[in-house]
Amino acid sequence: MATSTDTPRIPSRRGGRFLGFLGVGATGLVVNQLAFWTLTDVFGLYYLWAFLLATQFSTAWNFVLLERYVFDGTHEGRWARLGWYALMNNVWNVLSAPVMYAITTGFGVPKGWANWIVVCGMTLVRFAISNRLIWRDRSGGTDRPGGFDAAGVVPGTRQTTWTYDVHGIVKITSETPLPELERFEVPDLLGTPDIEVTVSNRGFGGLRRRVSVTEQDGEVTYIEHLGRFGFAAKIDAETLSRIQVSKLLRRSPHVAYTNVVEPVVRWLMVRKGYILAHAACLQIDGHGVLITARTDTGKTTTCLKSIKEQGSGFVSDDMVIIDPEGRALSYPKPLTISSHTLHAVKGAPMPAITRAALQIQGRIHSKFGRSVGMAIGNINLPIATMSALVQMAVPPPKFHVDRLIPEAELVRELDLDRLVVIERGDALLRELDEETAFEILSDNTEDAYGFPPYPRIESSLTNGHVEAERAIRRKVIGRLEAVQLRTPDRNWYERLPQLAAGIAVPFGTEVVRVDETGDVMLDLTGVGANVEPDDGAVISLGAEPEAAVVAPDDDEPDGEVIALEERLAPESIASRFAQLSHDEAEEVERALSGALTLLQKVSDILDQQSDREAPAVSGLVASVRSLRDSRITQGKG
Repeated sequence: MATSTDTPRIPSRRGGRFLGFLGVGATGLVVNQLAFWTLTDVFGLYYLWAFLLATQFSTAWNFVLLERYVFDGTHEGRWARLGWYALMNNVWNVLSAPVMYAITTGFGVPKGWANWIVVCGMTLVRFAISNRLIWRDRSGGTDRPGGFDAAGVVPGTRQTTWTYDVHGIVKITSETPLPELERFEVPDLLGTPDIEVTVSNRGFGGLRRRVSVTEQDGEVTYIEHLGRFGFAAKIDAETLSRIQVSKLLRRSPHVAYTNVVEPVVRWLMVRKGYILAHAACLQIDGHGVLITARTDTGKTTTCLKSIKEQGSGFVSDDMVIIDPEGRALSYPKPLTISSHTLHAVKGAPMPAITRAALQIQGRIHSKFGRSVGMAIGNINLPIATMSALVQMAVPPPKFHVDRLIPEAELVRELDLDRLVVIERGDALLRELDEETAFEILSDNTEDAYGFPPYPRIESSLTNGHVEAERAIRRKVIGRLEAVQLRTPDRNWYERLPQLAAGIAVPFGTEVVRVDETGDVMLDLTGVGANVEPDDGAVISLGAEPEAAVVAPDDDEPDGEVIALEERLAPESIASRFAQLSHDEAEEVERALSGALTLLQKVSDILDQQSDREAPAVSGLVASVRSLRDSRITQGKG
């Protein structure tokens, strides 16, 4: 096939170019500082003018070295390359300040770290522009194994069109590869395609001060600041049958698919009587289990662990097609993997260099990296263009599930039985009513489409079909048993087989279990006030206190069933607060609130690291929150 979504090894030539680019940049900093000092201290030039001129000196210096030693530039087109390189550097000087401001002010990142993030991030962007656009290889050759470049494009080949058939529901022809749809690629389409994706800069114009969104003659057009040189797209909003993207997106096909094509596929699915839900889907012991969560919660890790440890069948990881009768169809996009997620599939056949590259790729395309992108997307910056350039330089780490787990069973379609909403936090299991489950799945689906340009063109794409999608989703939810599963350690997969078989507790009952080591575990066996417990204490969140306390017989295992209302009764805590003076109690409240804020930040950081520390921190957060809330309640009383 013409595309490969498994991130290929970075060849030595590209690695050598990048190291050379960094080395030249380091010498350019020295030249810049010397020029700045000379202009200000020797010639007495105003520092801002000196800053601009010093940039031109270092730009010329860097260009000569890059042209001679890094990119092997030819005489032909040299002045054009110099002009583009100078423009890139001066644009960088303009953009760095607002990006720095957004990171420090919007996210509270210390200035030193913010500067490091901006410098590293923009270095990657500048290298991408230099390597892919300014000094790109126009000879048609490729130095990547298998003939693929970093963006998944095949330079120098004659193929100009890729065709995809998504279960016979949506047929696509595209002038750029769509790596996420690789499993649906076919040699030819039977019949007329539903969507045609063309690559052309025609009609996108030049530079502009801000993003342009227009709707005319049934077409919606989104163009960022660089016009035809950056991110731009035009969509036939009436039929959703035609998409035009700028040439930049052919070099960054992951962005072309995620930001443009997938939203169109979603709403075309609705017009054909299906929904594209933001959820993973597994076949567990013959049952179809839909797993939904907010973006970056842990659906991928949960799927991989369940497949690896429990032999579950894989349907989809991120999106799944569902018909009104609750039939799920696979949508097997490659999984986006971080070093943390890779921990879930120890022993995956992967070269050491690929694992090492994941340390860089995973952090650039991490939850934090995406949150920064979402934040600066709300200010006047070409965020989608920047995303495309970053992904050109450092492609996202994507692997098909059977590359990570060769023995994985791929399931094409199945009937859904359960919906499991996974969350992080204090241990909780709760059966959800139909309306709550419907709203959660709706919110989680929208959460997947927050990146530009979708928020700006959503109304054009939906075109009056919002209620149709909601009606299908509501009908699907009405057929499923839905539960909310919350754990502090992110080991949701351990509970999935029990949930797939059906929970044994009455509707509305919330049950957690504390074993004799003190670890909080979810008990899905129906243990409650009327069932004999085994070792450990079972806390029933929904039972009445008088019915929940069970005194075990002498011949029964040690343990007790305790109502949460009784076990966590605030009287004892409140009585301790009552012994404090008013000022002391307020000081304790402030201290607890501060500790809670700090621990929550620690928990968020650990979310991106190993699972080992997470349960302990989650327990501390829960304890401090309980104390703080008890103090607030006592203070109000």
